[in-house]
Amino acid sequence: MDYEFWFEGRKPMARLDDEQALMGRWLSDEIGDDFKHLKALITTVELLLEGGLRDYQWQGKETLLQLSRDEAQVSALSVMYDEDLQVLDEQQLELQEFDQQAGCGLDDFLDLLLAWKEFIIS
Repeated sequence: MDYEFWFEGRKPMARLDDEQALMGRWLSDEIGDDFKHLKALITTVELLLEGGLRDYQWQGKETLLQLSRDEAQVSALSVMYDEDLQVLDEQQLELQEFDQQAGCGLDDFLDLLLAWKEFIIS
């Protein structure tokens, strides 16, 4: 999983590959620099990986995070429909799907959270 972190003013920002674009926005907008929430989320992921939890779900302002023992999934809460959807080509439809949902393995998700933690505390 490729990602890039930077600051816009004092706000930490994340950008991930197209397939995980929503996850980058989730990090930037839902987690941001909330170290307490990030730390609790890292602990939750570690519990899932160790088998101490079966699943976890958290609803933010714009997204829903769903975690299982194998996978992390971020989904947009509000799906906007375009009246001109039928004129979009296949590549544009795939990009719209990336804006609505993103997922990765739980190990990769933990690595992303740990990298984000290091970034926001530095």
